[in-house]
Amino acid sequence: MEYEKITKNKSVLLLLIPAILAFIIALIPTLKYQWPLSWDIYYHVHLAKLYMEQGLTFWDPLTYAPFGRPIFYPPLFHYLLAALAALLKVDPFQIARYLQPVFAFSLVLSFTYVARQFYNLRVALLAGFFLFFTSVFHRAMLPLPETLALIFFPLAVYFYYCALEGDGHIFAVLGGIIGGLMMLTHNLTGLIMLGVVLLFTLSLKLRKDEVDYSSLGIFLGFTLIVAALWWVPLLIQYGYTFHNPQAVLQGPVEYLIILAKTLGVPALIFAVLWLIIRIKGFKENSMKRWAEKLSRKDILIITWTLFLLILSNAYILGFSILIDRILNFAVFPVMIMAALGLEYIHTCSTKPSYEKIYKVLIIILIISAVFSGLFYALSVKPMVTDSQRDLAQWFVDNGDGKSVVMSLTEGIDPVIVSVSRQPVSTGGYQPGMVKVLDRNLYYSGNFTKEDVKRDNIGYFVEQSPISHPGYFTLVYQNKDYKVWRVNI
Repeated sequence: MEYEKITKNKSVLLLLIPAILAFIIALIPTLKYQWPLSWDIYYHVHLAKLYMEQGLTFWDPLTYAPFGRPIFYPPLFHYLLAALAALLKVDPFQIARYLQPVFAFSLVLSFTYVARQFYNLRVALLAGFFLFFTSVFHRAMLPLPETLALIFFPLAVYFYYCALEGDGHIFAVLGGIIGGLMMLTHNLTGLIMLGVVLLFTLSLKLRKDEVDYSSLGIFLGFTLIVAALWWVPLLIQYGYTFHNPQAVLQGPVEYLIILAKTLGVPALIFAVLWLIIRIKGFKENSMKRWAEKLSRKDILIITWTLFLLILSNAYILGFSILIDRILNFAVFPVMIMAALGLEYIHTCSTKPSYEKIYKVLIIILIISAVFSGLFYALSVKPMVTDSQRDLAQWFVDNGDGKSVVMSLTEGIDPVIVSVSRQPVSTGGYQPGMVKVLDRNLYYSGNFTKEDVKRDNIGYFVEQSPISHPGYFTLVYQNKDYKVWRVNI
């Protein structure tokens, strides 16, 4: 097929190429390992099992025990796990495992579909292959709520864009519903999406474009209505608690390293090329004329990117943010900018040398993208070890299901609670905790029998040797962990 014909080709099969490759790549670790890849999935499986056991509930009695806590994590992903597990009669862990290639396929397809709708098939395919170099593609293999929300992200923005273009309020309704589903999946992603939409609308207003505010109102209205189905009852009953996770403040060098790892070096190179082209156009025109020459979709891409770049630098002002998580949301517009930068070389292909360079770059991009994805798929491993799962299985067979497990090691609680349903003293999603036991007291060893009785602690899990009172009995040991039962 001649390259120029790809622009006008509407074959779904061509658009599916990057997504199918993503599916195949993500299938490698899925078949290689019998458990899902991520650590976070253990907390999410715990919530899925909680919904399967109790139905619609806003309270989690098993984590941050003995107090319990409201479930401040949006439930859509957990409902999906629970529904598929009940329907297929399969353990939620295995549902999550097989969602890995499905999520990778869906994320890449969502990106490439919207890129094609904004520009053309060539840009969509190039953006899809640039995506393989990013940390977002790596996270796409992880069955997480954030991955599901990122699948929704481009679609919500695209439907709103269509509504502003006068294609009908039905697109504002569809975009709003998807936006609401994002708020029910991963609220940070939903809030970032709303920021993109509002800043894009403001940019059009500043340019004095005609803006259909009814479309904005419908979009926001349906987003809030769908989100309110879960958030309103939760907030009425329990209010809201959020503890901002502490992040290490980064310097400029560290920031650039995170930027390169998150967005991918190849994409950054060609995105900068596209920006240089645009800046050159700015120099040749007044700023007003330059802004007027930009298409609405270009304004959307620029606004989207600048918003996330500025937000990811909030650490300079002392705000505790996870820079890579913020930059994840900038991947979609940057991949499009990179594709447009590479396409610029094609527009210069009246010279034979440019045409050859362009074809070589396309071949290098596709081959290196696939190998980059394969390298990650072959190197990634489940983050939970056999020792941790064996420990959790011991509680399945021997735990009392009532007393609290105090783990004197980080990260094991979600594994224990999700596998065994034994209450644990922490248990994942720390920002949503309300009240927690004084773990420093137990780490120090300066606790009394009365402290243990008051906190309903029945088991201690340790990884490093500590002194034990006489009422502790060693009941389990593997190469990494020991379990002590409290005999009171």
